[in-house]
Amino acid sequence: MENKKAEKSQAELYREERKKRMAAAAKKNAKKSPQMQKAKHVAGKVIGIVIAVALVLGALYAVLNFFGVPQKVLTAAKVGDQRVSIAKYNLYYMDIYMGISQQSQQYDSTYGEGYGAMYTGYDSTKTPMEQAYTLGTIEGFEGENPTWADYMRINALNYLQSYVAYADLAREAGLTLTEDEQKEIDDQIEQLRSTAESNDFSLNRYLVQMYGKGVNEKLLREVMEERQLASDYAQQKQEELTNAITDEQINTEYNDNLADYALVSVSAFTVTADTSSVADDATDEEKEAAKTEAMAKAKALADGYAAKVTSPETLLEQAKLNNSSATQDSVTYTDVTPSTLTSYFGQAACDWVVSADRAVGNVTVVESDNGYTVIYLSALPHKDTVKPVDVRHILIAFPTDDDGNVEDLTDDQKLEYYEKAKSVYDQYLANPTEDNFATLASTNSEDPGSKDNGGLYEEVNVGDMVDAFNDWCFDASRKPGDTGIIETEYGYHIMYYVGNDHDETWKTTVKTALSNEAFNSFDTETLKGDTYKLTESSMMINWAASQLESLITKQYISYN
Repeated sequence: MENKKAEKSQAELYREERKKRMAAAAKKNAKKSPQMQKAKHVAGKVIGIVIAVALVLGALYAVLNFFGVPQKVLTAAKVGDQRVSIAKYNLYYMDIYMGISQQSQQYDSTYGEGYGAMYTGYDSTKTPMEQAYTLGTIEGFEGENPTWADYMRINALNYLQSYVAYADLAREAGLTLTEDEQKEIDDQIEQLRSTAESNDFSLNRYLVQMYGKGVNEKLLREVMEERQLASDYAQQKQEELTNAITDEQINTEYNDNLADYALVSVSAFTVTADTSSVADDATDEEKEAAKTEAMAKAKALADGYAAKVTSPETLLEQAKLNNSSATQDSVTYTDVTPSTLTSYFGQAACDWVVSADRAVGNVTVVESDNGYTVIYLSALPHKDTVKPVDVRHILIAFPTDDDGNVEDLTDDQKLEYYEKAKSVYDQYLANPTEDNFATLASTNSEDPGSKDNGGLYEEVNVGDMVDAFNDWCFDASRKPGDTGIIETEYGYHIMYYVGNDHDETWKTTVKTALSNEAFNSFDTETLKGDTYKLTESSMMINWAASQLESLITKQYISYN
């Protein structure tokens, strides 16, 4: 019993010791629990607040993004100290995209699928980022393997810089939009509004569909007015630079660059080096040797032909011996610039015709890339003394099909349109003044290019119009007030010759070249300076790019 009692005491002691340890631990924990509970409570609140804030911010961003607020307030670039929003950048980018894509689509529609990419280099079924730009180098692009998105980005920024800068210069010069310019902008916006409403959109929502978030009527109007102001200033500056050019400058430029401005007349044909017998699998050395031999044979033949050339007629005879399909038209080059001959026969041909010791009747043989060319000089370099003309006309057009092609008419069917033209012409003859002709043109002409201007075309140059129209205008006997009816493939034209009170063509051409050079220098100086320096935000542009790709995919590619 004593042992049993002892054992119980020992067990009880163990239990009591255990209870003490637990009690001590409980007491210790009891001292810490208020802080721990508070900490847990605070942590829970913080986590809850963070989650709530994240949800609120996410919802707020979604709302702001829906209304295009980030695109309006975030800066894509700066022109000098003027901020350009992402929305404004997007508008410029999408304008470029739509122009290129629509041109490609037009080729596809006219000629068949794939022709758009073939002729323009752009595949309208893909986004700009999805296709490489293969039309040469892109000025301003740094890196390798540019895409069409790079091309559009760089050009959008360049256009932005130019328009912002020139509009600012216009305001400094005191230029404002004319009533007609403002009305044209208003009319274009109302036309867009009508299109939007016909598709069950408000104008602002329609613009978002076209250009992306942030673009609205206010921004569109701002950009349109800015572009018009910039255009007005550029035109004013160009006129200022043109008017400052002296006759001495014009003559010096002409004499120093005869190849670009003078006209020459030659007869010429090329003896081609025949390398058709060279095998496709020939080595480069074998191909080069074959070409050298073929060029030597071509040179010998050309020299033989040239030895018998004494006139344009004898050159044609030799050309036919070289190629039986040669014709007078195929070997005659009348009143072309020497630099034009370069594109046909190489630089050596151009250099030969402008040489100071050249004379009419000279014959030569010059080397080109694929053979040797025999040239007979018919006329030395000379000035184009023809003056551009001003002319009015009233078009009574022949009918066209759904594709805009003029329908084939019999002579009897054409008589109906001639009688209509004669009736209008008789109304002019009843009061033969230019004002009456202009009024009749405004009410009767079917030429949209001149109807609203009284049928007037100014500064028409040789070759600008179809042959019959051109021949009538530049008839040597033509004088102011001459009238008549002519037929072209487009219909009957009632003609009124206004006059040719303009500089000779050569002078106008040289003056225009000098003016363009001066304007380009001004443009470079303006845009390269600090006042209108372009600074882009790569991060914002990249963000915009991803949004624009999504827009193009959704609204333009998937839709089509």
